[in-house]
Amino acid sequence: MNILKILTLGCTMSLLLSFSNTQAAELDYTQQLQQGCGKLKQYARLGKQYYDQKQYAKALTQFEDQAAWSHFCQINAEESGVNVTDRDIEIANNNVGLTYAKLGKPLWARAWFLRNPDSKMSQFNLSQLPKMQQSTSLAGTYVAKNGFGQWDTITVKKLKNAYQIEFEGYYFGLRGLIYGPNLGSFDVEMPLQQKKVVYRYEDCQIQLNFTTDAKLGQKIVVEEQQNTSGCGFGHNVSASGTYLKVETK
Repeated sequence: MNILKILTLGCTMSLLLSFSNTQAAELDYTQQLQQGCGKLKQYARLGKQYYDQKQYAKALTQFEDQAAWSHFCQINAEESGVNVTDRDIEIANNNVGLTYAKLGKPLWARAWFLRNPDSKMSQFNLSQLPKMQQSTSLAGTYVAKNGFGQWDTITVKKLKNAYQIEFEGYYFGLRGLIYGPNLGSFDVEMPLQQKKVVYRYEDCQIQLNFTTDAKLGQKIVVEEQQNTSGCGFGHNVSASGTYLKVETK
């Protein structure tokens, strides 16, 4: 057989295998998407069942899945074949918030209600939360909302002479809930007497400013310079935003 024909055949076989693998991956994704979206009513039903039984930890797991998949299925409605409205997402987020309130975690509840700050339902539920207790310590967990019911996180730990600050952030692409997000992280120390610190690495510069808001409580406002390619984050991951305190330890 002619060598050129062998090479041509080899290239053709390779292209066919690549096309076949792509088709399989697309089919697998579509199956996972449709299976996940098909469970939305189940998540809501089981969540309510556990909530009514005062099994709030179990209810939380179901409602968090409901919130995550509600947003994900809405974004991917054409492929999922499931219609999810903005109202459905508000209800799912509020279900999580109400469950956190029952678990004695009003700060987490507040954060979830604030995912839909203009919703009348969220505003009512926010008004029912206990008045926030002011803390002199900056230590704790702070979160900023991300896509598909997820959160970017800043953890602040009090050391002997400084606060240890750790950031963990994500970027969820269109298929991120199934294929996973891009990741980014950094850590920096801040003297105990300060409330502002700048993280620097190569051409990366990120400023963290700790403040207190009468309505939102303790928070961190994070601003990164325009060019953050030197931060080493995954594609499209950003630390910028307002992080609300949800845990005091």
